[in-house]
Amino acid sequence: MSNIKLNDNELLGVSGGFGPSDVVASGSFASNSGTSLNLLVNWSVITDGAGQRTLQVAVSAVSYALVTISLYNGVQMTLNGIVYSATSNAIDYRGKSKVTNPLASFSVPYYQGPTPISVVFHFNGTLSGQPVSDIIATGTITA
Repeated sequence: MSNIKLNDNELLGVSGGFGPSDVVASGSFASNSGTSLNLLVNWSVITDGAGQRTLQVAVSAVSYALVTISLYNGVQMTLNGIVYSATSNAIDYRGKSKVTNPLASFSVPYYQGPTPISVVFHFNGTLSGQPVSDIIATGTITA
């Protein structure tokens, strides 16, 4: 498995831009961690005027009160055996309502599906007094 590090909203090896982009397919999936913290993963496959496909993925934390620092390589996405890493956003939410906070985003070349995808948030903290290392969401890109 190879590791590729991306900065926020950085395109990796994507060329094109010859006209407007069209959404080919989109969807979402979520983790079921059994805790008060879960991941929501929203994805879209877009194509540009030259037919180049790009997978755009937005990863969010769904939780009640949550405080975490920005973590280098805090979120990893695995697609076709390639691991993409991103620095997670810091979150400082001390409220009592359930909210969705953006964690990281990815934009990578995409060729065909269906393709399994997994996303890991390396939380490494405590929830309700219990240690939690990783929150994992898995799904399938169907474009």
